[in-house]
Amino acid sequence: MKKTGKVLGSILVIIGIFFATTYYIDYPSYSYEKTALPDNFKDFYNEKLEISKSKGARVDNEERLVRYSPGKTPIAILYIHGFGASRAEGEYVTDRVAKEFKANTYYVRLPGHGTNMKDHRDTGFAEYLKTAEDSFLMMEHLGEKVVVMGTSMGGLLTTYLASKYPEKIAGIILASPYYEYKDKSGNLYNFIWGKSFVNTVVGDIRGNVKDPDDPSFQYWYRDQYYAALQNLNDLKRVIGTNEIFEKVTVPVLMFYYYKSEEEQDASADVAKMLEVFEQFGKSSKPNPLNKKVQVEDGAHVLMSEFVHSDKELIIKESIDFINKIAK
Repeated sequence: MKKTGKVLGSILVIIGIFFATTYYIDYPSYSYEKTALPDNFKDFYNEKLEISKSKGARVDNEERLVRYSPGKTPIAILYIHGFGASRAEGEYVTDRVAKEFKANTYYVRLPGHGTNMKDHRDTGFAEYLKTAEDSFLMMEHLGEKVVVMGTSMGGLLTTYLASKYPEKIAGIILASPYYEYKDKSGNLYNFIWGKSFVNTVVGDIRGNVKDPDDPSFQYWYRDQYYAALQNLNDLKRVIGTNEIFEKVTVPVLMFYYYKSEEEQDASADVAKMLEVFEQFGKSSKPNPLNKKVQVEDGAHVLMSEFVHSDKELIIKESIDFINKIAK
């Protein structure tokens, strides 16, 4: 029996070493490489539109600039969409909020999005970060104070910007921010063998079972390569950390869908959202204007005209929040 116990113990040690080493092999990293940016927003915007055109971005999936003034407005809004989506994920609510404040507003198109499945699969997470960061740094040309809004993965990117540039951000609005998968099997992509394992077990394509005639599929990828999830997972590993969360000292408004254990966000982990919310600002002091809002009538996507949710609540809370931070 002692010999059997030793053998089992040795096997468990070997398995533990295997998982530990394959978790850290090829661990992703990111460092922002600042490149020369245009000295005005018009040139920046036109450059991005040309890139979208060259990539074959679908109509209404490209970047969008909404100007209420040719100069700076008191408030400017940057919107960052989520994984596999486009600006339509938050355009309805953001437009309404921007109109209230007559705020110059810019909608990012993240690389690999709004084009085709292969582009989505082959565009690494570092390009998401670079585009989000470049776009944010250009926002000083649009407004005196900048509010960043993000949905899902866009919420994770927004959190990163807030941690790095607290002096440049008046506040952030997060809708169903992605900090962790609801389905934890997504964490297989943490391991160097994860992508190959998933493709072997379930195939290459992650098909959507929704109505193929759903109009929202003009703005989301109906189907995706499973391998594209590697980009999302790498992003989470790099910036979804306590060190980042604790540096978020700017005011935060966070929306999350939760009605009951059975009816809640099916894509991003609500418990993790709430956990992260409590970590905001811990490196110094949480902002007293931080607020989390439970949306009982909703879905993972909360701010789109193509998804049913209590958008009037979200608009009201967003306007109230910006009025507070504008003071």
